[in-house]
This record gives sequence, C-alpha cells and structure tokens, in this order.
Amino acid sequence: MTTFGWDLCHRCNYACPYCGVWKDHPERDLLLPPAEWEKVWDRIHAAYGGCRIFVSGGEPSVYPDFFELIGLLAKKHVPDICTNLSWDVEKLISRLKPGELRISATFHPSFADFEEFFEKSLKAKDYLADAQVYYVVHPDQVEAMPERSRRFKAAGIKLVPTPLRGEGFMINSEKEKKIIRELTPYREGDKVDYQLQDISPRGKRCRAGQDYAVIRYDGKVDRCSQYKDGSAGRINDPDFKLSAEPFRCEKDYCPIESQWIIKD
Repeated sequence: MTTFGWDLCHRCNYACPYCGVWKDHPERDLLLPPAEWEKVWDRIHAAYGGCRIFVSGGEPSVYPDFFELIGLLAKKHVPDICTNLSWDVEKLISRLKPGELRISATFHPSFADFEEFFEKSLKAKDYLADAQVYYVVHPDQVEAMPERSRRFKAAGIKLVPTPLRGEGFMINSEKEKKIIRELTPYREGDKVDYQLQDISPRGKRCRAGQDYAVIRYDGKVDRCSQYKDGSAGRINDPDFKLSAEPFRCEKDYCPIESQWIIKD
C-alpha cells in the first residue's frame, strides 16, 4: 500500500521540551478546507489507489474541521492519526470502524495526565496501530517509563519507546539506549538499531520517495523525514507523482522509516 506521512499543520496545543513545533510560526501552513483536500486525495487515489496516510503535525487535531477532514479521507484511504490524544476519540470511533481508521498515539507526560491518556487508549484500543502507543525517551520521562510500559502491557497494549533525536542524530545516553532496548516491542528486524544510530542507511537503496513520501505542512513533499528540500514536488500540484525507482540514501541516520530500506 502506498503510504504518506502528512504534516497537516505546523502547530500544537502542547509545548513539550523536546519539540520545537510550538515555538514556530505557522503562517506557511497550507490550510486548505476539507473539500479542497478531498480533491487532492481523490487525485492521489486515482493514481495509487487507497493509501495509508499518517496524519501528523504538530498536533493534527488542532487543524480546523479536523473531524470532517478525517471522515473525508476515510472514504477512500486509511488515515492513521499521529496524535497526543488530547481530543475526544468518541467523535471518530463512533463513526468509523477499526479498519477504516488507525490511531498512533504518543503520551507526553509534560502536558498529559497518564490515567486520562491510559483510559483514552483503552477506549480506542481496537484502533491503535499494531496495538501500540508511543513514549518519547526524554531524560525527565525515563524513570516512569518501565511502570507505564507494564500498565499498558497488562491491558494488551505495547508501549514503544521513541528515541530522542536532534538535527540528524540520536541524542539519548547509553543508559537510556539500554532502557529503550529493554522495553521496545521491536524484537525482530533491525528497526531499533537504525533508531539508535547503530546502523547507518547511507548508500542503501530505499523505497522512500517511491512507495512512501512525507508531505510537509506547506504542501512540499520530501522522500522521507530526513530530507527537507521539497525535491519530490508539491502534493497539491496536479502533476504530482512519486518516483518510479528507489533511491540511494545519502543520510547517516534513519529514525523512523527504516522499513522502506531495501535489504539487498
């Protein structure tokens, strides 16, 4: 299935210490109304069929008419909302079936109450992508992570530790890396090795840009999260299309999208 990561808007209702989105000015957000976005995604559907769309931000739920937009996307695609879960999940799960909607929720202790997030996660359990929630491994949040992981595990939900990263590199300590390895549900494959920068993607062929791309908040499209040059075009361009061939990676770090790397 063709997949897109979509930074719907560059704004957030949280101000987490490990994220700078809330500090930035969102004047360049391509805030098209839902009906206009529906036309864009209908055109993508005509070219690639039903896609999986990771709707992210910032926090996508702060986009005006968020619920209407997700409902329109779900007509032909599978939206996967990357979210802090600060919104009323009943507004969507009451309207859409689990196969029509996925939720990738991240707990942010600086702003969210754990028990409230936990209850919302249980309510949306059938919609959680791979029965997982995410947790950023910031030094101020590490101590409570094992117990929170245990709570989720007892409820049949996996807590995925997300390594902390700077501009192009992983910045967790060796102690924190050890905790990540102990708690990660990624026991097979090499995803966590890429996340912790123990493996470099440089020189490897990758289907990011071919079967996957990242849409930025201003409509520009990049091969993946590590590329920020907009060289893949603009999503609202009528002639937009993905590459017909994979690319050779030129980056040293792959924190998110290593599943697109081709194993030669």
